[in-house]
Amino acid sequence: MKSSKKPKKLIRLLKLAGIFFYIGLFTLGGGYAMVPLMKQEIVEKRKLLDADTFYEIFAISQVTPGPIAVNMATFIGYKESGILGSVFTTTGVVLPSLIIIILISLYFTDAVKNIFVHRFFMGVLTGVVAEIAYLTLDVWKRSNVDTFYVIVFVLSLIEIFVIKLNPIYVILIGGALGVIFKTKEYMNERTH
Repeated sequence: MKSSKKPKKLIRLLKLAGIFFYIGLFTLGGGYAMVPLMKQEIVEKRKLLDADTFYEIFAISQVTPGPIAVNMATFIGYKESGILGSVFTTTGVVLPSLIIIILISLYFTDAVKNIFVHRFFMGVLTGVVAEIAYLTLDVWKRSNVDTFYVIVFVLSLIEIFVIKLNPIYVILIGGALGVIFKTKEYMNERTH
């Protein structure tokens, strides 16, 4: 009986690795560009997680050190199959980039001079911006947006684009404002 569970678990782990290999292979532009494809594959197509759990993992992955796509793959793998799930999903999402980087390093000088490669990556950059915009709007729609969030959002944009503040400080200021104002709001709700 025990031996029949091992092949099923291995098959499940390999399927998870395959899903994340596919995500890593067909997503250009970094971690945030991977999130829409991850959502499509994990939530919508395969229904491994519901949307709320997916966005909770997304939030945790943002505040965890390391690349967001790797963090998300690791957390999703752990949620699905424990530590081995984490190992398989993380390996799956990282392996395509590793292979591509090795190939680019071998042929970099020729690739940089190729006008078609340059034009391809200009098109990719445009697509990545659209994917990140989609992700931002999707997260915004799911949030309980109130005046506080709009103020912090606008303040963050001013800090980044006008003041040119380091993004680390923008995150810390946003977090501090959340603790100060949302804790006060939470305490008021609990006393009433």
